[in-house]
Amino acid sequence: MSNNDNFKKSKNTQINNKFKPKGNPLSNKTLRFIPLGGNGQVTKNMFVYEYENDIVLVDCGMGFPSEQLYGVDMVIPDISYLRDKQSKIRGLLITHGHEDHIGAIPYLIDKLQTPIFATKLTVGLIKNKLKEANKLNSTKIVEIKPSEQFQLGQFRVEAFQVSHSIPDSVGYAISTPLGTTIHTGDYKFDWTPLDGKVTDVDLLTEYGRKGVLALMSDCLRSEKPGNTLSEAAIQEKFEEVMEHASGRVMITTFASNISRVQQAINASMKFNRKVCVIGRSMDNNVQTAQALGYISIPRDLLVKQENLDKVNDKNVTLLVAGSQGQPGSALNRIANGDHNFVYIKPGDEVIFSADPIPGNQDAVYDMIDNLSRLGANVKYSDITSDFHVSGHAAQDELILMLSLTKPKYVVPISAMHRMMRQYAVLAESTGVKKQNVLIVDEAAIVEFDQSGARIKGEIHTENIFVDGIGVGDVGEVVLRDRKVLAEEGIVVVIVTVDKHRSNLIGEPDIVSRGFVYMKQSEQLIKEATDTVKTSLGNGEKIKNWLTVREKIVSDLERFLYRKTQRRPMVVPVIVDV
Repeated sequence: MSNNDNFKKSKNTQINNKFKPKGNPLSNKTLRFIPLGGNGQVTKNMFVYEYENDIVLVDCGMGFPSEQLYGVDMVIPDISYLRDKQSKIRGLLITHGHEDHIGAIPYLIDKLQTPIFATKLTVGLIKNKLKEANKLNSTKIVEIKPSEQFQLGQFRVEAFQVSHSIPDSVGYAISTPLGTTIHTGDYKFDWTPLDGKVTDVDLLTEYGRKGVLALMSDCLRSEKPGNTLSEAAIQEKFEEVMEHASGRVMITTFASNISRVQQAINASMKFNRKVCVIGRSMDNNVQTAQALGYISIPRDLLVKQENLDKVNDKNVTLLVAGSQGQPGSALNRIANGDHNFVYIKPGDEVIFSADPIPGNQDAVYDMIDNLSRLGANVKYSDITSDFHVSGHAAQDELILMLSLTKPKYVVPISAMHRMMRQYAVLAESTGVKKQNVLIVDEAAIVEFDQSGARIKGEIHTENIFVDGIGVGDVGEVVLRDRKVLAEEGIVVVIVTVDKHRSNLIGEPDIVSRGFVYMKQSEQLIKEATDTVKTSLGNGEKIKNWLTVREKIVSDLERFLYRKTQRRPMVVPVIVDV
């Protein structure tokens, strides 16, 4: 029995073609909208719609850690608000397959215990993630199609087609007896998309005619005038580089940017270049998209990375994961000279077909510097915009969405605060009242009822860090310690004591790591040792070792700061013999 069959037999959830509202449509019920991520930042998208005893979630994405989050692999939404409401959750709606919309699913789906709804390609990408996490068989996944309506408690949901930088992207019309909200997901109005599927203007117009309570709109490019270029503009630029390149062409983009990957494949075929896919995430996504019919690639076009040395450089295109400078990613390892099969050769053309996500700029620029230092000719957005177009709507398209849907209220989503502010200006220019544009950051509560809409406080959320296989076990205290270690170093004090007599045996040993080089700081280490001996009472019998440990830390920190103006972490180790 398939996951879809299991879902249709579920007692608590029904899929219908018609919306049958329960209760009095005019009753003064409350609809709550809460961003658990995605507002005030570009990534970590997750949104809560709550009406009476029913909750629908939209997206479950990851965020990239800043450089101050030492060692953290990713940041995921805090779902504490949902902890005692799990029985009310009717479904998780996914708009598309980018990491900032699906990346947190493997870490949170066990706690949510709800079916996932997504389109065909997005389902394939989600299944890849759940399979790696050994959670595929325990998760209900329902494949949906644009214009299909289904019922989740008192929510009627209808997906609608949107153009984005990945196929099978949708937004959702989410209706309750109180009214309809349009959740756009990431979108633009691309009239010549590679897959031929344009944003569904007719359906949006029909909802606008019937009346839209609120538009929750992507507004990432609200600062950009005009229209966003079509995705179709990229292939010609790839072809120009491949035609004139004397050696290899290396293209890096988001691993989930299936449309961009197809264009690189098309250009490679035109110039008789073999294609090598580098990076686990890129390889998994290409295989999934190919199996589902979203990528067309001749079998003899692909070459394995271990066989690259058998192909002339002029006949190779490398598709490489890691465009955001992620530590350990394929491109990061290549830039650092650590990859097992790929190294930069002078004259290699490296194309960044992706802009840095806000917060990732330093990591990306460091990687570009390393690639350039190794002899590559690097093309990136600061020197040319030819190789990347955004998947997000610019000002004219945002205004078009507002004009089609004619919402009473507007809530900007999936953007930095300044972008949401600029979107408010656009909304007001179309006739939306200033007080009807509700700008909120993560964790704010937006309430709608028959009397209007308002921002009503906020819930408490924290960043949940993923480090290795640990989820949430790295908190502010750990990060503070890592910051000290990274900036100031560590001093370990080893004290050997007689277990029975409770007094010091021999001299304390001091080990410095990341603080001072011990061979060049012998006098400082000697004085530090004397400080520790004084803290220990110079050989006296010790009654309370806990107090002594604290005194060692306090005295030695004070001494080292006085001598060096630095505050290394001091760790006393008491060894009983």
